[in-house]
Amino acid sequence: MIYHLLLCLGDSLTTGARDTEGRSYPLELARELSSRTGEDWYCITEAVNGRTSAELARDAYKIARDYADVHGVLLLIGTNDSRHGVPADSFEDNVRQIVRVCRILGKKVYVLSVPAFTPERHFLWYSEAARALLDEYNERLAKLPHVTLLDLRRAVTDADLIDGVHFSHEGNLRIARYLAERLLSPASDPPLPLPLPVLEAAQLVEAAQ
Repeated sequence: MIYHLLLCLGDSLTTGARDTEGRSYPLELARELSSRTGEDWYCITEAVNGRTSAELARDAYKIARDYADVHGVLLLIGTNDSRHGVPADSFEDNVRQIVRVCRILGKKVYVLSVPAFTPERHFLWYSEAARALLDEYNERLAKLPHVTLLDLRRAVTDADLIDGVHFSHEGNLRIARYLAERLLSPASDPPLPLPLPVLEAAQLVEAAQ
């Protein structure tokens, strides 16, 4: 029997909170990969609702060490950091430490971008400042060395966020299809258009030259 294991680290976006069928992107990804390859895949979920990047960084060694037969790690973290106002420098270092310990233990790390919540429907404790932080987090994630970035902005839209923050069941299905394609194909995604504030800044720099 040919089997493969992936370890999925994160928060409520990884546990599948609010999925109407009680599913999650790891469960859907295992099914998608198994269907596409004819081999047996399973995605181990090590996620806690409300978890921050610092909390995961503190536990990362103990978690990853317990899965010696897992060679691929998918990391999705940052939504809770944004609502707590964690500075981008601290968030980046937390992620770097998570990545570092996984690599020390011989695992390849795939970092997933953090989807921005829907501003019209977000919970009261998420603010525009939190959304701006998510944009900055994703800019930092895109520049991390020794990881493969998987950009979930290509997979989900606002319509896939059941409450403005968490993935709907259809959203988890879309994520699974996108991740399966990226994990099984070495081709990289073309760059997405720059966010408007970044684009405007780039235009200003160009005009000044």
